[in-house]
Amino acid sequence: MTDVLFISSVQAHQVDRVRTIVEKLRKRVPDVNVRIAELEESKELLAKNKIQFGPAVLIDGRLEYVGIPRLSMLVDRLFQVKEGRSNPRTAGEKPGTGPARPAAPPTPPAASSQK
Repeated sequence: MTDVLFISSVQAHQVDRVRTIVEKLRKRVPDVNVRIAELEESKELLAKNKIQFGPAVLIDGRLEYVGIPRLSMLVDRLFQVKEGRSNPRTAGEKPGTGPARPAAPPTPPAASSQK
């Protein structure tokens, strides 16, 4: 089963939005374990993931979003993770693309003939 963990903000920002998204996600994808980390647990998880304030979203223990994404984006990413597909927004090489072409070597300056 896939786990989705919402890390609450240490400053209590967007608390209502987090709870709303959690409820909508539970209704839309019922076979997912969704929970909210608050207070001390939240501080530890933010420090572990090198985030200062939060909120954030972890899917299967991996940081996926800093802030609270739109529900449609979260559901799409959740299905990508469940199916083992790579994230199309990853900075790595895309499938089917070759290695980057090397830059052309610099052209030496033309020799001037001063006599």
